[in-house]
Amino acid sequence: MQKKNGNYEKVFLIMAALLAFGVVGYMIWDSQSISDRLTLRIGSSKNILNPPPTDGVNSIIQRLMEKVSWVSPVINGKAVPLNKSILLLQKGDQLFDLQVPEPMLRPPMTNEFLVKNDLPSIESANIGALDPDNDGFTNEEEFTGKTDPRDDKSHPPVTQKLYLKQRITHDYKIKLNSSSPPYQVQRTAPEPRASKFVSPGDEFGFDRNVIRFKALTFEQKIKKEPATGLEKDVSELKCLDISTKREFVLVKGEETNLADYEAEFEFRIGIPEVRKVREGETFQIPGIGVTFKVLSIEENQAVIVQDEGGKLKGDPITVKKG
Repeated sequence: MQKKNGNYEKVFLIMAALLAFGVVGYMIWDSQSISDRLTLRIGSSKNILNPPPTDGVNSIIQRLMEKVSWVSPVINGKAVPLNKSILLLQKGDQLFDLQVPEPMLRPPMTNEFLVKNDLPSIESANIGALDPDNDGFTNEEEFTGKTDPRDDKSHPPVTQKLYLKQRITHDYKIKLNSSSPPYQVQRTAPEPRASKFVSPGDEFGFDRNVIRFKALTFEQKIKKEPATGLEKDVSELKCLDISTKREFVLVKGEETNLADYEAEFEFRIGIPEVRKVREGETFQIPGIGVTFKVLSIEENQAVIVQDEGGKLKGDPITVKKG
């Protein structure tokens, strides 16, 4: 009995050993087939790839290794730093580089003026009419006057804002009515009419306690009329207007208008203000405390000059009608 059991054990051990060898063999076989499959797939992938672009790669590498010298652009003779931005604006289909003079974005104002003064609304078409410092002068006026449009204390002369609205005429008509002494001189305008009889050297006037004229010389003259052949008395009395120190000549029978004029000025900064000033009188521009004297008044302009206590200062200034 014991012998039979020993045989069974041997058989069992042999079968176990064979099974173990089988398992090891299978594992070896299975491992080799996976490796073979991987080897085949890798080989297949290599066969379908294109060769690398060696020439292009070499060219890029060579380019990256080159030394490059960066040169700043030059504008108006000056190099512009490479890290500085350049202001470009587009108007319509045209691009404007404000670092160069031409083309001008907002003529007559130069591009330099716009950039230098850092004007707001630089892209606005009406930038020339704007007044960023509220001094009463537009950007375009400050450009023309070469002043600072961002500083309310820097602006063109305030007289540029003074305009002649109209010239008012005050007629003063007189005439010589006689040619025998004493000579009759009559005022026909303004009312009331009045007459004076004068001789050379006499001072006279037509209003009470007013002496305005002086008779200087008298000359007897006769002129023959071309159409009729008749003689006409055209005697002359030379006189002096004491108020203006101007001499004038009265011709017998003809009116002479010694009109004086009044300028109606308008000052256009802030709320417009109007001043009426006669020729020879003085006035002040509102808010600046400077006195001016009116030298002359014409139909379309007046001439004024600064007056300091009766002493004229500086050049005469022409005030245009507008």
